[in-house]
Order: sequence, then structure tokens, then C-alpha cells
Amino acid sequence: MSNLTMDRLAINNFTYRRYSFNYFMESAKRLGVSQIELSGCHPHFTIYEAENFDVKGLAKSIKDAGFTVPAIEPEQNFLPVNIAASNEYLRNQSIEQLKFYIQNAHEFDCDKVIVYPGKAFMNYPHSEAWKHSRESVFKLSEYAKEHDVTILLEGVSKFISDLMMDAATVKRMMDEVGNDNIGCCVNSSAATLAGETLEDYFVLMGDRIGIIQLSDSVEDNDQLVWGEGDQDLKKHLDTLDKYDYQGAVALEVIMEEYAYEAEKHYRNCISYVKKYIG
Repeated sequence: MSNLTMDRLAINNFTYRRYSFNYFMESAKRLGVSQIELSGCHPHFTIYEAENFDVKGLAKSIKDAGFTVPAIEPEQNFLPVNIAASNEYLRNQSIEQLKFYIQNAHEFDCDKVIVYPGKAFMNYPHSEAWKHSRESVFKLSEYAKEHDVTILLEGVSKFISDLMMDAATVKRMMDEVGNDNIGCCVNSSAATLAGETLEDYFVLMGDRIGIIQLSDSVEDNDQLVWGEGDQDLKKHLDTLDKYDYQGAVALEVIMEEYAYEAEKHYRNCISYVKKYIG
């Protein structure tokens, strides 16, 4: 039995993007979780929703409902956000959008914001996109220092980007940027697709791991409900225990089909995980 407990599990509102945020919180209560990995997604929390988004109101509703926010994950796939874009205007606009979450993180008593590497044109030099991504991460981390926020770089699967697909390239980006307020978000699906384990990340990053995202996967599809894929959940949990990881563990199940019955799929996911935790 793992040392992980229910009070350290988080779910993500992105799965509930076809529902209101209030419904999401009511559902989270029914599921018995107390932490939210807060997705900056439409229609819940983006700068697209209003000329001046009511951040304080959203934060108050979350706190009043008894939830904590271990990390904010701005949506960086479905929205036009790409910090590695060759188009300078899009790249700068992407940075500005991510700054919105950084500057407002403490409204949620949160000090971590997750950042993806961005995407490259496949017919452009890989080094060009890497350079743009590194410069953007540096700018974001400098801005985050002003707000006492840590940037968590997330390695992503090849379905999203080829810039940071494994632990080594995440560590390379951290080292090249060089700021001490940069950590790592580990996604088990991305790690598995890269032929790696959570332990590979702990060996390289140690206590700079700020949050763990656990989801099942198969070779050509990731971030599935636990029990629908091939990953070894027990092995993942044993690794967390081995390295005495005490942070939040987010269950990310974001396949499009899940959005229509979000609570049902999260309930199945949590039920599966409960077989292995204390």
C-alpha cells in the first residue's frame, strides 16, 4: 500500500470544460478530493472571458468551497499559446498570457505555474524553436521572481511538441535558463511514451519536482483514466514512496470523450487509484 493519501490527490477542471466551474467544484466535493490543479482554460479561467477577469472572485469561490490549489496549469494546446513560435508577435502574446497566471497565482495561495516548451514548425531548424523557448522561459522566470512564483517546466509527449519530451531535455532547459525558481512537473504519460520512469526524473531533478501528474496511457493515446491503459500504477507509487515525495499528485484525464461525462470518468479513475493508496 502506498503512502499517498486522498488529501494529496488533485483533479483538473480542464476535463470539465463543458460544465460550469461551480459544477466542477460540486463534483470535486462528491468525488472526495480537496485539491484542484487549476487549469487556465476556456470557459473557466482565461483572459478571453472578460475585459477584466474576476480573479479574486474565482479565488474566493475556491477557498470558500474548501479547496487548495497546488499548481496552476495554463492551457497551452487548445488556445493560441506558443512560447517557441517563430512568429514574434505570437510568441510575445503567449508570454503575456502566461504572465496573467503568474501575477495572479497568489490570489489562490498558489506559488507554482506549469509551462510547456511550445511547439516548432517541423520544417524549421529545431535549434531555432529551442532558442525561442529558452528565451521565453527565461523571461517568464524573471517575471515570476517578482511574484514569488516557481515555474514548473513540463515534459510533453511527441503528440504535443518535440522540444522537451524526456527528463534530459527538461533538465537541459532548466540548466540553460539557470534561474533557481524553475522546477519540474512530471507527467507519467509523457514519461512512459519517452520510455522513461518517474525515477528517471527524480534522479535528475530531485526536490525540484513540484507536482506529479498521473494518468494511464497506451502507445498512441495518453492521459487516460487509470485502468484503461498499460502503465504500472503501483510502480509509480512505489517510486514516490522511495523518494519520499510529499507534494500533490494530479490525476489528469483529458481525452475529449471524457469531457461529456467528466464526473463519471474521474470517479472511475479515483476508484482505481484508491486500491493502491492509504
